[in-house]
Amino acid sequence: MSEEKKGRPSIGASSLRHVAILLILLFVIVYLVAVVASASDFFSHSADEGALLSLEGDLAAADREAERHFEALGAIAAQLAEADTKAEVDAVVKEYIGSEAFGDLRYYVGGSTYAPDGSLVLSTVPVLETLAAARTRGVSRVYFDSVVEMDCIAFYLPVAGSSYADGILSILPARNLLDMTAVRAEDCPAVALVAPDGKVLGAAYAETFDDAFGIRLDSFLDGFTGDVTANKAVMDALAVPDRCSIAVTALGGEAYRVATSPVGTLDGNAVLVSFRPVSTLIEGEMTFIRHIVVVLLIAVAAFVASLVYSFLYYRHSQKALSDATLYDAALNCPNAEHFRRHAAEVVYSERRQYGVMVLSLRRYHLLLETYGEARAGEALGGIVKVLEGLCSHGEGYAYAGEGKFLLLYHYRSEKNLKDRLRLFEALCNRSESLRAEGINLRFHIGVFLTGSGRRRTVPEMIECATMAAESAKGNVRLPYVLYTEEVNREIAQNERIEAQMEDSLKNGEFKLFLQPKYNARTDRVDSAEALVRWFDPQKGEYRFPAAFIGLFETNGFIVKLDQFIYLEVLRYFSAATEKGEPVVPISVNVSRVTAMSDDFLEFYVGNKKHYGIADGFLTLELTESFALENFDRIREIVDVLHKNGIRCSIDDFGSGYSSFNIIKHIPFDELKIDRIFLDNGIDRGRDDVIIRTVLDLARALNLSVVQEGVETEEMFHRVVDMGCEVIQGYYYAKAIPLEEYRLFLNTNTSIRYKAKVK
Repeated sequence: MSEEKKGRPSIGASSLRHVAILLILLFVIVYLVAVVASASDFFSHSADEGALLSLEGDLAAADREAERHFEALGAIAAQLAEADTKAEVDAVVKEYIGSEAFGDLRYYVGGSTYAPDGSLVLSTVPVLETLAAARTRGVSRVYFDSVVEMDCIAFYLPVAGSSYADGILSILPARNLLDMTAVRAEDCPAVALVAPDGKVLGAAYAETFDDAFGIRLDSFLDGFTGDVTANKAVMDALAVPDRCSIAVTALGGEAYRVATSPVGTLDGNAVLVSFRPVSTLIEGEMTFIRHIVVVLLIAVAAFVASLVYSFLYYRHSQKALSDATLYDAALNCPNAEHFRRHAAEVVYSERRQYGVMVLSLRRYHLLLETYGEARAGEALGGIVKVLEGLCSHGEGYAYAGEGKFLLLYHYRSEKNLKDRLRLFEALCNRSESLRAEGINLRFHIGVFLTGSGRRRTVPEMIECATMAAESAKGNVRLPYVLYTEEVNREIAQNERIEAQMEDSLKNGEFKLFLQPKYNARTDRVDSAEALVRWFDPQKGEYRFPAAFIGLFETNGFIVKLDQFIYLEVLRYFSAATEKGEPVVPISVNVSRVTAMSDDFLEFYVGNKKHYGIADGFLTLELTESFALENFDRIREIVDVLHKNGIRCSIDDFGSGYSSFNIIKHIPFDELKIDRIFLDNGIDRGRDDVIIRTVLDLARALNLSVVQEGVETEEMFHRVVDMGCEVIQGYYYAKAIPLEEYRLFLNTNTSIRYKAKVK
């Protein structure tokens, strides 16, 4: 034999092994079928065992029903034991005359029987007298009472330690004593309490058990089975003191077990009879057999599957890989792929309108840098719990990474959408630990409404919502931005701006503008604010900041722009001082992104020293909203700037919800009152009170104040009359290029002079 043949597996041997395995499996299956076929005795025995075992629960329930009556009767016996005279005995028993719980009460004294009213009972019932003879224990008896013509159950209980009562007897109709509905278990279609002679004392049966019990058990059995032999066996079992199980077959063909047993609490003179289907009694055995059959079938299937193992393994691996990519492991929630699949199933199959949303966590990377991955992950986990709780049927959510969530909401109305999103943000910020650390979660939210415009795929819908979310970054006051073609054009415009911004900065297209401020007390220029304008050489006009500042804060380019304007101001100061030109202090805006950059203080303080700018001539303006977000960082910045001769101002003061909290904790030098206070509110008088209050507060804290947005003569006189010295706005001067600003400082810039000219 060649080496090649030795190393190659034998095809014939492999086939033989497969055939052998198949034959073994077939033999096992045939053997199992034979065992099951010959297991009728086993199942019959199991059915009997199950019927008797289940009957124990029914008996326990019946005993509890009877024991409750004994316990109630015992309470009366305890009262009789404490009675010192027959009159007291009569008084105790009279209280229970007419009680449905005890029926007909009698008590015994010295061999005589007395009614509840204390009268002597002359007529006797032998059955009851037999009970009274049992003086040492409680006994009961079932009997037919000829007076009321119904089956009754009598309970006798001795009274220990009494000279005026030997025992007490309670007689109740049998049908009132035991609640057979409470006795019947869920797996028992019918249960009956039967006298030894076959008379049914009480019964309960499920709705599926079509026939009710008649007056006698044998008459019911005749109509239920039609099997005379089986019915006789059941009736004979009523006289047997032990438990019995008899096999019967209903007329419909279903096999039953009828189990009988005397009720111990009733001294054995009543029998409990239960009916149970064999199918429920041997359910465990059948389940076991089915499991064995299933296991064998699986084994056969495994053998067949081995012939195509490679193909099935590949398919299984691909499916497992696909399932693993549907969830975010860190947050244990659906991911973007899961969201796309779910949204595709819902959006295209239902007629309702949905909103596909992108919720981008504001300043997510700042959250990571400031508090670390663990704390940021905890915040994201809280957002996941909120989304999971808010989503109803058909809706869904996912985490798409980088602080971005996807959300599918049923769109009912614009108001409903706003309310749900406000609730979402409120729930995200209810964590006490987040509030303690000053973390305030806010989102840029973009919404795309399904069914609007042309039909789109789910990825396209997500892309549209992403565009809207990007647009929302430019206006943080909006609860969300709805995707429209206008938003699409805005995104396209932003993309063009981003493509131009770096080259425009290098080419000097960003220009320094300065807006002078007026001091009403000195009647001259007080200071100025440095602003930026972007010149578009193609159109020959300037872009105003509103068109690009928001975008630059989002993409981070604002840091370069802020630094450029700051350096332009420093160069102007240095050149003007060298030439002996008049100069006034200048304030420079600093965005939150710039202030949070690692080299912020080093750059601003270092360059001030480099250009030799005198202390007090530079003011950095920080927005109130930024100051509210990070007290500790702002306090650190202000302290360092003060030490290096740079003043600090709060821009847009009064636009936030906690303005006074800022000046309480951070030593700013100047307040720039937001122009919103000049807009007419509910009442002009109320508006003026607010402005005066801010001015008085500033004077008390030794803070300078600038009123922004003074555009008319009426506004000017209004704020000046209230005591505001420094104003800024179009009424005095607009923002002008640097060269025009230099000329402005050399001319008569008095408001009084301008008034005369006008």
